[in-house]
Amino acid sequence: MAKSNVLIFGATGALGGAIHARFTAADWNIYCAVRSPSTLPNSFLLPITQDHLPAEIASVEFDAVIFAQGTNSNGNVMNTETAELLRVFEGNVIAITEATAGLMHHNKIKQGGRIVILSSLWELLTRQDKMAYTVSKAAVGGLVRSMAVDLGRTKGILVNGILPGIVRTPMAEKLLAPSQIENVANGTPGGRLVTPEDVGNSAYLLACESNTAISGQSIYVDNAFSVARVI
Repeated sequence: MAKSNVLIFGATGALGGAIHARFTAADWNIYCAVRSPSTLPNSFLLPITQDHLPAEIASVEFDAVIFAQGTNSNGNVMNTETAELLRVFEGNVIAITEATAGLMHHNKIKQGGRIVILSSLWELLTRQDKMAYTVSKAAVGGLVRSMAVDLGRTKGILVNGILPGIVRTPMAEKLLAPSQIENVANGTPGGRLVTPEDVGNSAYLLACESNTAISGQSIYVDNAFSVARVI
């Protein structure tokens, strides 16, 4: 039986790397779209657009596509420059729409394929000083629903978003104070932050052949942090 093919954007990051590891464990053929040269096997340089398709994937059709790249930002509506808002929107939304349009134009996603987009719990919630990031992730939620309808009608493609909670990664430890991380852990049932492996497992569940009807959903992966009010 032929192996399934997955295309991962952002495989060099902490979450993308965990997703890569999960699909490796499941024995998929993995291709990695990267912005700069990488030692990852089957990696190739972006962009993918309607006008350009990298030669490395010219003969490949994908069973699944995972968007795990992203752009972070801190700031509020009073101190965030328009250029910063546009930069974050470009990285978190437009990069996905352009690549998806390119993949569809070149017929690179199989009939009944699956797309998974890593968003954030800040898509539906927010915290202080996270305006540009929250706005961009809210747009990702709309993108998931829109793509689920349009690509579902076109090729039966299932599209979903994953909303990780605060994940214990070097980026989180850089952006958050130790007291903030402790607050999240204390407010999470079980007292445990989400791990990259949790995110990898969730992405695989939505992208593998076992998902036959889940589409258009934004699914929290946060150990119930989003619904807990620990008092």
